[in-house]
Amino acid sequence: MKFDFDKGWNEALTLIKGNFSLLATIAGVLIFLPSAFAAIIFPSASIESSLEGSTQPTMEQLQGALVTMFSEYWWLFLGVFLLTSLAQLAMLALLRRRSSPTVGEALASGASLLPTFIGAYLLQVLAYLAPIFVLISLPAAVGLKPVALLGALFAIPLVVYISIKLSLSTPIIGIEGERNPVAALKRSWAMTKGNSLRLLAFFVLLVVAAAVLVLLLGWIVGLVFALGGEEASSFGAALSAGLIDALGAVFVVSILAAIHAQLSRLSAADKGEEA
Repeated sequence: MKFDFDKGWNEALTLIKGNFSLLATIAGVLIFLPSAFAAIIFPSASIESSLEGSTQPTMEQLQGALVTMFSEYWWLFLGVFLLTSLAQLAMLALLRRRSSPTVGEALASGASLLPTFIGAYLLQVLAYLAPIFVLISLPAAVGLKPVALLGALFAIPLVVYISIKLSLSTPIIGIEGERNPVAALKRSWAMTKGNSLRLLAFFVLLVVAAAVLVLLLGWIVGLVFALGGEEASSFGAALSAGLIDALGAVFVVSILAAIHAQLSRLSAADKGEEA
């Protein structure tokens, strides 16, 4: 049995409608406020600010700007990452249909699962970097640029494939309460078996739709706040970025929860047929 696009989307919308106030509370406190606050208080913590004055920056300038930005604001990015991760786990805990926890219980559950999430996240990063290093970085470092270019043709699809296979590790941790990061990644890999291409197509459609909405919202907010001058425009951009991050997290968490629920049912049905 295969993953159904319509069922996945409809179930995600049902989860959002039934839990929006609680999800919005967590996303607002742990994602919107920190993101907007960071953008307002630390406007220089961005690539644009680091490259100010460079109309057509080179790759070396981009790398230098990234290094400078992260070396100065690593603690800020780490704090936002931890709060965002906690928010995702807490929202997934809220979507547990059987337990129906309160916001406080969901936050406590998310906090207890945060070390597992971080462990799984670091393992995923290593899984993404491995093919890039072997197929692109290593050949380029020894002067084999044609080999590196050819390796990129294989590395990029491989990284996309790995990301799809490991995409359910977060709901497995947040919903099922799995505390072993390796086990969470293995279960995600097994649950997505036979549905990788369908999940990729589903995610691509969602990303395209989200990109259009983000551009439209950014244009509207930018136009409104631009009437108040440069400072008002910067303030509006910060609020817009925080709002997009918060709403995006609500939708991403709900979509992952819906995919996890559907694939769990399909897996159970397949096992029943085998039995």
